[in-house]
Amino acid sequence: MKVLLKFLLLSLFFVTGCQKEANRKLLNAYFRYEVNGTKVNITQGILLNENLFECRFSGDSAVQILAGKVYEVAGIYFSDDKGIENKTYVLDDRNKAFYMNPADQKRYSTTNKFTGTITVKKGTFQAKTLLSTLEGSFAFNVVDTASGKSFKITNGEFLMETQ
Repeated sequence: MKVLLKFLLLSLFFVTGCQKEANRKLLNAYFRYEVNGTKVNITQGILLNENLFECRFSGDSAVQILAGKVYEVAGIYFSDDKGIENKTYVLDDRNKAFYMNPADQKRYSTTNKFTGTITVKKGTFQAKTLLSTLEGSFAFNVVDTASGKSFKITNGEFLMETQ
């Protein structure tokens, strides 16, 4: 009887793991935006370290999103003491967004004068029982405070599996 129970548990674990991988492939995760009108599309790479592509929760009150490829990286960090909800958050010097320009490899960030927004939906939208996802849209302005050079990030959209 113990052998049968172990076999059933192992089979269930294997089937669930395969289903999660299948759901991950069906998700078609993306992170896309325009930089001063030029489109950028970053997808989750199949190979390890192919693209930077992560969405992490810190408890229920903070989210860090990073996506990039070959020196072009964008990221957003925002928090809410009441917990992350389906709403719009202001990106400024507290809730930060950044863009790393591939031409000069400098990091440009939001400030109290160069701001933006991120609108999120927290929840699972595809692969309901096995993948946790975060979906939303964003737009922001970033600056290098030393040089004054700035970039406008618009039409941003993302769908990512949370870790």
